[in-house]
Amino acid sequence: MSLGRIFLGLALGLLCCQCAFTQSVDSGPPTPPPSDDANPNEAPAFPRRVPISSLIWQGPALDAGPGGSEEAVEYGMARLLPTVGSSKPGGPNVTFGGLIQADAGWFNQSTSSRLTVGDVQDAAGLRRARFNAFGSVSENIDFRMALDFAAPARPSFVDTFLDFTKIPLLGTIRVGQFRQPEGLEVMTAQRFGVFMERSSNILLMPVRRIGIGTFNRTADGRSTWFVSAYRTGTDQYADDLNDNGAYASIGRMTWLAWDGDYDRYFHLGGSFGFSGATNGKIQYGRLGGNSPEWGLFAGTIGTPEFANSTPSFVNTNQFAALNSLLSNFEMAWTYGPLMVQGEFTTSQVNRPEQPYAFFPAYYGQISWFLSGEHHPYNRNLGVMDRVIPRTNSAPGNPFGGAWEIAARISSIDLTSENINGGKLTDGTIGLSWYANPYTRLYFNFIHSFLQKDPIGPSNANVFAMRAQLDF
Repeated sequence: MSLGRIFLGLALGLLCCQCAFTQSVDSGPPTPPPSDDANPNEAPAFPRRVPISSLIWQGPALDAGPGGSEEAVEYGMARLLPTVGSSKPGGPNVTFGGLIQADAGWFNQSTSSRLTVGDVQDAAGLRRARFNAFGSVSENIDFRMALDFAAPARPSFVDTFLDFTKIPLLGTIRVGQFRQPEGLEVMTAQRFGVFMERSSNILLMPVRRIGIGTFNRTADGRSTWFVSAYRTGTDQYADDLNDNGAYASIGRMTWLAWDGDYDRYFHLGGSFGFSGATNGKIQYGRLGGNSPEWGLFAGTIGTPEFANSTPSFVNTNQFAALNSLLSNFEMAWTYGPLMVQGEFTTSQVNRPEQPYAFFPAYYGQISWFLSGEHHPYNRNLGVMDRVIPRTNSAPGNPFGGAWEIAARISSIDLTSENINGGKLTDGTIGLSWYANPYTRLYFNFIHSFLQKDPIGPSNANVFAMRAQLDF
């Protein structure tokens, strides 16, 4: 049976499953705020149209978030710990938080898969273990610093930057290491994604780099833009030491083509960028984790232990290059509990005295909340945000919360001209249980089909699980 038929069957299955849950969808009048003696383990039953201020968003802005007077630039931080504030009005405020993702995965490979990528080991461990500090030092200067103790360098810097806010026309200027503005999946926090890992499209994207950028939105919140200039060779410690082809720039624009309601919208976006080749070389697919769309890292990059990490099934290795043109198109359509999302990404590499190399990637996915929730939309950055279950898991209701099922097909082709990086196609099905807004369990099954010379076609299956908590 082809992947296309599998995907169609899963889509039809999603619609059928919803029939048993129609009573869970709240389409009635708004629910009044809970009284003081309401059950603290039960989340508020939000109506379809929900103002941002009534949710549990938390941004870094000094006067934003619960009880604040203005909308935060970025949402999604849990802020379960108290804020440490200055005794002086308008002085520094800081909040601490973190993220824990404990993963386990089991591999089944064909003989040709073992010959192509090696015997991939079953694994269990911490995929991400992050500690965050975020806040403000004045009314117009915010900051975030995050360390990851489970990344290929231990520890390593992730989002670590300053934000200069409330600037006329420009909106916010960001300086430091941050996610470069290419792609809906990349710009959306991983803990809010539908699947355990982002699609293989991410292999063609800069992701986190050290640089400077500016972003803003229109007054009606229907359009955003984000432009950045960055260094191309930033390592896991946010350092980049080279003076040969080290600079790049990229921009992203988004538009809500249809703004039907808070849980009904149609998002479109596009990115385009130019990247120099670091020290005259480019490589795609160096690390595992997204090809196939699950993986754990052992040890630190450069150590013998790291060789036991989940390998990248597709990898160009380093090749001589001058520069590359990057592009991405993204869309997401949400209608209540149903969401359809997809992206198409390319990199066209200009090589010295050789033909251009062209690498494309795409994914398409569909998801459905059996319990009636939806994926909220962040209008400031044009990304998906934290899911708020209608009820929470609690004594007497241990399986309360939000339940989501999903299916995805993704593909990346890193074979072009005389570069034999391989072509990988993944079919993924997933089940997620949001026990409450901060706790989530994932169950993903990934079937990977790899075409790579000289072995030829090969197959592998991965069953993966994750327990996630952010605070």
